[in-house]
Amino acid sequence: MNITFVNAIRFWGGVMTWCVDMADCLQKQGHTTSLVARLAPAVEKARSLGIHAEEYSFGCDFNPAAIAYFLRFFLRHKTDVMVGNISKELRTAGVAARMLGIPIVQHIGAPKDVDDRRKTRLTQHLLKPHIVTCSDFVRNRLLERVPVYRQYDVRAIFPGTQPASVPPRSVGSPRTIIATSRLDVEKGYPDLLQAVAKLKKRGFDFRCVIVGTGRSAEDLRRQSAELGLDDVVEFTGFVTNVQEQLDRADIFVLPTYCEALGIALQEAMANGLVPVARNAGGPREIWPPDMQRQLVSTETPIEGFENALADLLQKPDEELLAMKQAAYGHAVRTFSLDKQAREFADWMQGFK
Repeated sequence: MNITFVNAIRFWGGVMTWCVDMADCLQKQGHTTSLVARLAPAVEKARSLGIHAEEYSFGCDFNPAAIAYFLRFFLRHKTDVMVGNISKELRTAGVAARMLGIPIVQHIGAPKDVDDRRKTRLTQHLLKPHIVTCSDFVRNRLLERVPVYRQYDVRAIFPGTQPASVPPRSVGSPRTIIATSRLDVEKGYPDLLQAVAKLKKRGFDFRCVIVGTGRSAEDLRRQSAELGLDDVVEFTGFVTNVQEQLDRADIFVLPTYCEALGIALQEAMANGLVPVARNAGGPREIWPPDMQRQLVSTETPIEGFENALADLLQKPDEELLAMKQAAYGHAVRTFSLDKQAREFADWMQGFK
């Protein structure tokens, strides 16, 4: 198949990671993929992987110039399936695909990404896309919130991630905690910093690395300083290679108030990190069955993070290493990128 991914988001997040990773894996499996995106770093990353990628600004919904651009693009690249996101892509590239009779896949990363309004219902009626969500949690919430989606083909497929080539073989000294979610309000970082401050006061020897950027970055840096964590917490800012950061760590924390699934969580487990997360949303669908104690209650999150992390920090090296290896094995079996890409391709090949 020739599959074109279209993404109009302005900031790199889980959806963009999914687009680039899935396009790369499908191409390695023998399909032809391409990407049109607003975000320049995504275009550069795709090109570095040998994917044809173009940067485009999209403009307003139903923009005639954008529709014409995508008509030419799809014809030139002989696109068989278009994969878009929630709105802008559908109302530009989606219109062009519909005019050419090309099946459309709408990728929805979170229930709140779409609202039950007239514009949504009209778009679905005109374009009739197939819909893929990242988890059953998102699928079920979507069907509850926006009834129009009940009329369409809705499939939940984990995004998938590429496991490390070998299982983890060691534990850090001092042990390192890492978080790689975008630094925004809904990601719950203040609770994590409060928990880290409590661990420091209890005398634990560890480091905490917070990777990335976002609207709350400066507020979090300020909070960290006020809590006296400058010698414990490191803010990396934007990085181009998250893998290098994960290689430094033993424990991964996903403090988000409610996560659709957690691509960052998948990446961490696939690199052999022991997961800790708030028990809200989709993470439990991919959670290692023997690590339920690391799912933190939403009612007492600060104490929950503190206790879960303290338990891991004080484990003997051989026990923590065994947990790291178990997380890695679970990731390989449950959501390796190769496995999920094949499931995604098999689903798309069934389109009429």
